Amino acid sequence: MTSFAIAIEPGAQPRLAAVLLLTHGFAAAGPWIAHCPPMLAAGLSLLALTGLLSSLARVPGPHCLLQGLRQDADGCRVRFLGQDGFLPATLGPGTRATAAFIVLEVVADGRRSGWLLPRGALPAGEFRRLKALIRLS
Repeated sequence: MTSFAIAIEPGAQPRLAAVLLLTHGFAAAGPWIAHCPPMLAAGLSLLALTGLLSSLARVPGPHCLLQGLRQDADGCRVRFLGQDGFLPATLGPGTRATAAFIVLEVVADGRRSGWLLPRGALPAGEFRRLKALIRLS
C-alpha cells in the first residue's frame, strides 16, 4: 500500500477542544436544567464530565498521547508522547472517516490511542490519503 504512504503529526486543535468543552458542559448541565432528581442529575453530569476527559485526550496537541503516524511499505507505525522512535501499530475498530472528520483509533504496544481530526487539521492531500487508507483497511 505504498500509494497511500502518509506521515502526519497534526498541530494542536484549540477550536475542536473548545467545541468539545462546550458540548460536554451543556450535557453536564442538561439534567439540572431539566430538573432531574439530584442523584440522577449528579450521575449524568459526572458521566458527561468523564466523557470530556476521554474526548480531550484524543484532540491533537501537546497533551495528546499519540503524536505521529506513518504508513508506508513497512506498515503502520505510531509515535507516542515522550518517545523518539515509531512503534508498529494497527488501526482499531473504532476508526471512522467522513467527508469532514476522521476518528482515528490505533493499537500499538498494547495501548489504544487515537485522534479526532477535522478536515483543517491536515493538509488536503494527507487528509484524502488517510481517508482512503481507512476506507480500504
